[in-house]
Amino acid sequence: MVDQDASGDANGNADYQWAKFDSEAYFQQYYGEPHPDDDLVTRLAAKVLKNAGPPGAALDVVDVGTGPNLIPFFCALPRARRLTAWENADPNIAWLRQEFERDDMRPQWRHFWDVTREAYGAEWSLPDNPIPALREKAVVTKGSIFDMPARTWDAATMFFCAESITKRQDEFEAACMAFARCVRVGGTLAAAFLARSDGYVVADQSFPALKLSPEAIEDVFKAHARDVRAELIGIVDREIRSGYTGCIFLTGTAR
Repeated sequence: MVDQDASGDANGNADYQWAKFDSEAYFQQYYGEPHPDDDLVTRLAAKVLKNAGPPGAALDVVDVGTGPNLIPFFCALPRARRLTAWENADPNIAWLRQEFERDDMRPQWRHFWDVTREAYGAEWSLPDNPIPALREKAVVTKGSIFDMPARTWDAATMFFCAESITKRQDEFEAACMAFARCVRVGGTLAAAFLARSDGYVVADQSFPALKLSPEAIEDVFKAHARDVRAELIGIVDREIRSGYTGCIFLTGTAR
């Protein structure tokens, strides 16, 4: 059921308490035990960035609405000159900065880094521990997805952001447009979206999601990108985690 405000309209991004988002609870809930869907999305994103143009060039890469998640950074690290986490929620910003300063590498991150290394292939000779390189290349920037600067990065990723910050279709479309336009013309786009979700719960707090299909996502992105392709991943008839029964992986080239 769609959350409603007093006027009867679907609730927007500003109607939720993002300042109280429990980042560590989210991490444990969604990445505490890696799922095969997570591995597949990681491999797909890593391969997209591995092949991003221009070939062989070091890229400025942004991840939009990063949240408590290092997977996008792992996927981009081998190609990156600089990595930016564009994140608006203060708890997530604090969590990310603390995570970069950890001396130990969580076993979950070890797992996803191994998946990334496999996707890139042995010829890349990637390090056993990516955290030192992430510290050197990554910056966490506070900012709303709706306020992203245009034509700034070479490639952009977005894992479960635009569809999971609002119940309003117009806000979702504005978020997707900002994501697609934040890269230079010809830049690479890779994103994952919740499929068929009505929302999710973290530490007993409810947060929104839009129920989407691959066709609906492609329709939004075709206005801003070419070679748009969206595919369903791991769809089941029960929740694997709160609000998650599978996802949609999208790729495209900004235009």
